[in-house]
Amino acid sequence: MPPQAASQENTKTKRKWWALIAVCFGLFMALLDVTIVNVALPAIQSDLNTDFSSLEWVISAYTLIFAVALVTASRLGDIYGRKTIFIIGLGIFTIGSLLCALSAHFTYGSLSHIQTLNVSRGVQGLGASAMMPLSLAIISDTFTGKQRGLAFGIWGGISGFATAIGPLVGGYLVDYVNWQSIFFLNIPIGIIGILLSIWAINQSRDESAHRHIDMTGLILFTGFMFCLIFGLIRVNQANLSWTSTQILGLLGGAVVLLIIFILVELRMENPMIDPRLFKIPSFTGAAIAGFTLSAGMYALLFYLSLYLQNSLGFEASEAGFRLVIFSAISFLLSPVAGILMSKGQPKWLVFISLAFLAVGVWTMSGISPGDKPGDWLVLVPGFILAGIGNGLINPPISNLAVGTVEPRRSGMASGVNSVCRQIGIAFGTAFFGAILANRYTAIVKEKINGLHVRGLSDTIKEKMTHGISEAGPIAGSTGLKGNGASSGAADGFTHSPLFPKIQEISHGAFISGTSDIIKIAAIILAIGAVASLFLIRKKDMKH
Repeated sequence: MPPQAASQENTKTKRKWWALIAVCFGLFMALLDVTIVNVALPAIQSDLNTDFSSLEWVISAYTLIFAVALVTASRLGDIYGRKTIFIIGLGIFTIGSLLCALSAHFTYGSLSHIQTLNVSRGVQGLGASAMMPLSLAIISDTFTGKQRGLAFGIWGGISGFATAIGPLVGGYLVDYVNWQSIFFLNIPIGIIGILLSIWAINQSRDESAHRHIDMTGLILFTGFMFCLIFGLIRVNQANLSWTSTQILGLLGGAVVLLIIFILVELRMENPMIDPRLFKIPSFTGAAIAGFTLSAGMYALLFYLSLYLQNSLGFEASEAGFRLVIFSAISFLLSPVAGILMSKGQPKWLVFISLAFLAVGVWTMSGISPGDKPGDWLVLVPGFILAGIGNGLINPPISNLAVGTVEPRRSGMASGVNSVCRQIGIAFGTAFFGAILANRYTAIVKEKINGLHVRGLSDTIKEKMTHGISEAGPIAGSTGLKGNGASSGAADGFTHSPLFPKIQEISHGAFISGTSDIIKIAAIILAIGAVASLFLIRKKDMKH
């Protein structure tokens, strides 16, 4: 090879590894923000004086917009260039981070501060919808063969690193600066990522893609997602139940819209999501694995953070330090997964990973109402097992998503897989919240009705039950103290001689409900493991 050609080839090789670093900046920022926010939620709740449902929207607003917009963002990348849309996504995410940081000091019109934060989180989700799937598509287009496996391993390692450092950095920022600083942190990272992306990433697109956005599919899918997530979150309201007209209407509407969406997409020449992708068993297996991973593990981190901070009394930094056990193991093992992908069948790697996660999460259900700060150690075996599973699973899922379809469809494929992941987080967060709220109310009612105290009539018991239920699970996590608005509904009982017993009941109900949702999360992960074992096949890999 002539010296000039060799030099050009060497420069091209170096440039593609810098492109990997550039897309990892976007990935790092999106994932860091999720894990940081989890440890900051109690501080946000206290500072903005908000309730359980509004606090859930800090997570759900992000994941809902993310899930709704990311396939469209992937489609825009296929049409107008993945580099272009990825950089635009980075810019929107950075602006959204600034708006989140400022939300405690300004509002949009008549919105409250927490509502302003949630709208700003939606802006972040819009930006992230381009960053996550297009990072996979860019890697798939840039690398081939064994280098692609290594690149996905590094991608997975960065995922683990962001997850690992997030709780620790977020905890210290919340404790020693303020919760707003966790969003300010994204701004310099975003600027560096944009500049590096402009220089290092090569433009790529699907040359056969029609310059058309499936607006019908977008509207139907948005309606489906909104009805599903909003319906689950509304169940958390004390005056609603699973059988209420509003909840049945929302969840029934979600099912109808999903069916219409599938039928319409099958008839479209250029669909937003091609349902035929799910005819590929391995693609379907990877999608289910991504959904169950997010619903069973990532959504659970919100509730584990509440347990560590509100129930055991740890500061945000102390909670982050404990969660880092799970995250650090994930970080250390992610690159190993990239190597293992080339040495065996991907289904076994996905199955074993989800099995580790299911067993690890189940062991975390050993928490009890009488736990003291030192009893957090009951979570350590679960953190270790789940960390092993989480560290090994992300690279093979990502590789299966783009490797089972033609290269030109990698944008849509990675987008669909990311949709399944984000639906998993949004569904898990809302579903666990609904289960927790209902279990909390049921246990409180049972315990209050079981009190045998002279002068305690059924009417008073009913008022007590209503007051504790209105205060909600967040108030119950601390025993109805120090929670601002969330504990206000129980203030009428603070001077009662029975208040210590009421606190004990509310706290016990929260812990029992949390233990129940941990077990449900483990079952979700086990379902994903079994599905991957039957669906994922090595012969489905196209490249």
